[in-house]
Amino acid sequence: MNGFLTSFLFFIFSVSAFSQAADTVIYSTTYRRDIATVLLFKKNLDLSEPVIPLGSNERLEFHFDVLDGDFETFQYRIIHCDADWHPDNLDYLEYLEGFNDNYIQNYKASFNTLQPYIHYYLEFPNENINFTKSGNYALLVFNENNPDEFVLSHRFFVSENKLNLLPKIKYPTNLDDKYYMQEVDFNLLFNPQEITNPYSNLKVVIEQNHRLDNACKGLKPNFVKQEEMIFNYDDENVFEGGNEFRNIDLTTVRSKTNRVAAIYRDEKFYTCVMAPDYKRTYKKYLNYQDIDGRFIIKTIDQDDWHLESEYVNVYFSVPFDQPFANGDLFLFGGFSDWQLKNRFKMKYNPETRSYEVSAYLKQGYYNYTYLFLKDGEQKAKMSTIEGSHFETENEYIFKIYYKDPIDFYDRLILYDIANSRKSF
Repeated sequence: MNGFLTSFLFFIFSVSAFSQAADTVIYSTTYRRDIATVLLFKKNLDLSEPVIPLGSNERLEFHFDVLDGDFETFQYRIIHCDADWHPDNLDYLEYLEGFNDNYIQNYKASFNTLQPYIHYYLEFPNENINFTKSGNYALLVFNENNPDEFVLSHRFFVSENKLNLLPKIKYPTNLDDKYYMQEVDFNLLFNPQEITNPYSNLKVVIEQNHRLDNACKGLKPNFVKQEEMIFNYDDENVFEGGNEFRNIDLTTVRSKTNRVAAIYRDEKFYTCVMAPDYKRTYKKYLNYQDIDGRFIIKTIDQDDWHLESEYVNVYFSVPFDQPFANGDLFLFGGFSDWQLKNRFKMKYNPETRSYEVSAYLKQGYYNYTYLFLKDGEQKAKMSTIEGSHFETENEYIFKIYYKDPIDFYDRLILYDIANSRKSF
């Protein structure tokens, strides 16, 4: 408890000092243990990206639950960030029409559930706010009595879409990696009158399935000719092919679904024990459809998925003869905010000779995988447990930022996704 309290206070200090600490990096995360199932996506498109075009009529919808609690009055604040997710120096009047620090007015109590919770819901842009600049944005939620202590933060994007992406995802140039890695080359079509000096004014970020730990940053064009930028590298833009995501179906608590070994309830909550997840390191690649690490809230037991879905304590395990001596194993997916979080770090159980972890998940359909992070490193490996194959379907998210000398912020001039299978 003391360790958690220390971490909690550290996070509170960090988020309350956004305006003063320019080196603070804002992540999608929660700062209270009773806040769960944070969702942000395009209105009515549950599996979509949290991005809208600048000047469009599109909206985002935002959801989260507060477990076991009474109704609380929450407000939200939106801040503009640079390409590296540091709060920039813009005043909110420079990027918003309307007022900041608005109230979240839609909330309801769950019903027909073993786990009580309050569900909060917000749509934006709305009558209180609209966006006047593109870029990285953070949505910050706080209790009205504590405006400087945020309970959660979540990233989203407003894009100008000034470029056209021509991706080419291919076998790597290094023949030794041919069957295990994917090389991400691409061209960008642009208007030279709008984009000047792309060698110094552009920032390129490429993420594989939204992972933050292995993102490719800092690429410069190899060539620029007329209206086309060419990015053709041999090393910096090479990713592990990895494997298709595993899945768990929690849409019902009345019977066992695929790969669920047991599901039962007691007085406090439902428990689901997953069948052991064995290593796929040296197994032959199998092609099957996944949702690229995302999750969707859904139940076939009730009607209102957001208010009647149960919470389930889910146990995951990976059999392993001996614990790793040089790193840690993490459960990973959209439910972990695409991050290697301590709450999803697995512990080795010598009695069962397995790595184990539990996650408290709302009913739905989830993709997940296992990543191994070696001590002292920041980039995790999927191949340690899951294997790595060139054929694996991966999503590559391209974020292109532009900042010329007359701008005081990083414009997001392209947000696009390339599917590896459609770009061979």
